[in-house]
Amino acid sequence: MRKWFKKMALFPLIGMLLITGCGSQGEGAGTAVGAASGGNASQANQLTIGITNPPLMFNPIDSDGSGSSGAVFTYRYFFDSLIKTTGPLQFELQLAESFETEDNQTFKIALHPDANWTDGTPITAEDVEFTINLIANPKTITTQRSAIFSLDGLNEKGMLPEGKDKLESIKVIDDKHLELRTKTPVDPNLVYERFSDVLIVPKHILSEVNPAELNQNPFWRSPNVTSGPYTFVKYENKSYVELAANPDYYRGAPKIEKVFIKIMPAANMVAQLESGELDMNAAQGVGNIPATEWSTVKSIESLKTLEEQTRRYNSIEINTERFPDKKVRQALAYAIDRQMIVDQLMPGTGELQDGPYSNSHPYHDENILKYSYDPELAKQMLAEAGFDMNAPIELIVPTGDRTREMAGNIIQQNFQAIGLKVNQVNFDFPTTVSKLVSGDFDLALSSFGSIIDPDGPATVYRSTAALNDMRYNNPEVDALFDAGMAETDPVKRGEIYDKLQNIIQEDVPLITVYSEFNLMAIGEDINGKGGVVDGMHYDVNTWERR
Repeated sequence: MRKWFKKMALFPLIGMLLITGCGSQGEGAGTAVGAASGGNASQANQLTIGITNPPLMFNPIDSDGSGSSGAVFTYRYFFDSLIKTTGPLQFELQLAESFETEDNQTFKIALHPDANWTDGTPITAEDVEFTINLIANPKTITTQRSAIFSLDGLNEKGMLPEGKDKLESIKVIDDKHLELRTKTPVDPNLVYERFSDVLIVPKHILSEVNPAELNQNPFWRSPNVTSGPYTFVKYENKSYVELAANPDYYRGAPKIEKVFIKIMPAANMVAQLESGELDMNAAQGVGNIPATEWSTVKSIESLKTLEEQTRRYNSIEINTERFPDKKVRQALAYAIDRQMIVDQLMPGTGELQDGPYSNSHPYHDENILKYSYDPELAKQMLAEAGFDMNAPIELIVPTGDRTREMAGNIIQQNFQAIGLKVNQVNFDFPTTVSKLVSGDFDLALSSFGSIIDPDGPATVYRSTAALNDMRYNNPEVDALFDAGMAETDPVKRGEIYDKLQNIIQEDVPLITVYSEFNLMAIGEDINGKGGVVDGMHYDVNTWERR
């Protein structure tokens, strides 16, 4: 069957929640001073957004090195992908004008004829080839190898084999046309979703950079050649990022002239939404409103509010090199009163999470093993495992998200209640990510999300995955991920992923704790989606202020 995208998406929008309004573009230019230091954002034709996690840089090849979610939210304003996920199995084209396959293995791509970099250089098929090969290069530090893992010619780690400098499965036809070939026929939705996360970078700017030194390149701290609807202006470290409309954007110049992304503690977000200093929160895990203050936000007359389930959950990552015994990890899971965390910290706006697929995910197994609160069983299992109860344990809880910070306090108390010597330490998000990547941790409270395709958790649980901070290694799990990717029959895929998620849940390399609903607030005078889970950045060029 031929699967294709040309001009418009073919799939229906499933469960997509939009916040829309009407009206015309506002007037006034606005200034960085007004957005960053207070004042009413609605006085100018600008948009001011609140996030909690400060970026370090803006490298879409390595989201961890960039500071993770705060950077990802920001650089999606100025780097585009070929295709964009805008809802469950809903895709829209960006840099690609068409993205089609007749055999589910060879994908033919035509780039938008008017797509240019902001320095006027055309965006070409060579830029796409360069980006993919950069991700595949073993010397490159990247979080994106899972996105290209299905392509033919990569080794078991998603890298170029020794002696190869580029993938032969990428064929450049001409400036605006190329083909990609996967190892085996795959569900096209997997390719579309994965490539939604591959933001194309400029070959003519970066081709001379040593891949091993890519993260140190100054370009990522001031990316002045980009492809998206907005251009980077400046970053006042840990204060705000300023963006300006790209007047030559190939999909139409943005109607809002400036975007300011302000970094602040979650506790400040509600007050600034109420005062008008913020137009919206980013939501999506990067700009959450504390659930305990959601009722206050909903009462603010100048805001539209909406909530939706997410495919993101908060969990405790366990360094399996320091806790190699599965029974010990299971005991830690039984020690946590997860229901109390949900009831106290997010009443009506959150839920328990069990396993690697969120409750709203179509592949979530409702019968998966659940770790109910049982402190006596936890103590018994630790004794049976011979665990040293006097060994000091460090629990990292990132700052910035009030709900997560309070959850960390409860988790620490739960562990201490069964006799564990747990000390909580707090770092900002970039520092936390650095410690996770280097393996310098015992336990850490963090969050993960997943695409709709069931291969999503491979980015975390595959032994070679970039986000596998837990150092988890189960060859059976790796083999099941391989089998699931190669299988196109949905029933057989379901059976594979049912088995896979139950093995992971029994191994418990991380303890899934809770999932918060996506709580979104946006000014009544803004005509735009707000911080929806899927596709927020897709059409920001059409947003306008009434």
